[in-house]
Amino acid sequence: MDVQNAIAQFVEHVRASQSAGTATTYANGLKRFTTYLSVTGISPTTDVRDLSVPLLTGFVTWLYSYLLDEVANGDPQRISESTKGTYYAAISRFLEYLVIETQLLPLTLDEYDTVRKVLAKGSKRQSRTELPPDKLPSQQIIHDLLDEVRRPLELPERTTPETRRRLELIRLRDIAMIDALLSSGMRVSELVRLRRGNLLHEVRGATVRYSKGKKDREVLFSDGAWDSIQTYLSARADGASRGEAPRAVAQIRALADLPVFARHDRRAGDQVLPLTTRGVQQIFMQLSARAGIIEKFQLTPHTLRHFFATEFLSETGNLALTQYALGHSSPNTTRIYAQTKREDYRRAHREVFRHKE
Repeated sequence: MDVQNAIAQFVEHVRASQSAGTATTYANGLKRFTTYLSVTGISPTTDVRDLSVPLLTGFVTWLYSYLLDEVANGDPQRISESTKGTYYAAISRFLEYLVIETQLLPLTLDEYDTVRKVLAKGSKRQSRTELPPDKLPSQQIIHDLLDEVRRPLELPERTTPETRRRLELIRLRDIAMIDALLSSGMRVSELVRLRRGNLLHEVRGATVRYSKGKKDREVLFSDGAWDSIQTYLSARADGASRGEAPRAVAQIRALADLPVFARHDRRAGDQVLPLTTRGVQQIFMQLSARAGIIEKFQLTPHTLRHFFATEFLSETGNLALTQYALGHSSPNTTRIYAQTKREDYRRAHREVFRHKE
């Protein structure tokens, strides 16, 4: 399939699965991508499989030059962050469609990750002084998410015991994962690296391990989150034959090396394999769709970190403690959470104007 037909097919897919407005936004954004291809001597009728990694990553440099010269009249300060973000969102979503959903573009996972990271870095705002409203989930969004993830399984009677156990482990894992993220503020990359040996039973927390060059840090879980984690790990029964108690002593070290949050898909089988960041993101998309959140808010694992930070700072009023809890190296990064919460504003507004209605 050629590029222009792939774009047309993608836009119709977005129109059907999301909304006409989103489809129009992406279509406008991808016009810049086809302009870039033409400038580099690539025809829109070129086969999609000819979109190489250097060509895709080169869009970042070209787009900045285009916005600087054609839109901002040479002034970098006049480049609209929202416009730039729209273009990057369009090309990123199109790339996901080509590689993951339709497999029209045969990039390896490493190549896809490389392009995705370059695009994400290019789309990053140059400076942030406050958290954008669309990045902070409301209390209702969190409530809906928790309701959905804790919903008991409803399976047909013919479901096999093996499938029941696998799906129940997925449910218990997802509950523990959501509770852990909400109460600790962990990054998703930190969550997927957690091993059972990292858990700190005496304080109901964990040590987040890093490679050389960055100090390890401690995170704490709420009592509810800790109980969810222990319930999930107990149901997993690592190191045990089916129906037996976990083997002791000889497997203590092996157990310590196992991931806290594991895969339970059919391909994993009986192996205890760690989740990936992409896997967690997909879980969030599925939960968001099932809970009816996806139409109202773009929920990601990182939005729970935003929620934790805002709640922690709101309750403690201590910027330094919040910085420590998040593992930020600079207080400037944490300061974006010092803004007044939308819920606080809305509550105050209702109180002020209630008597005037």
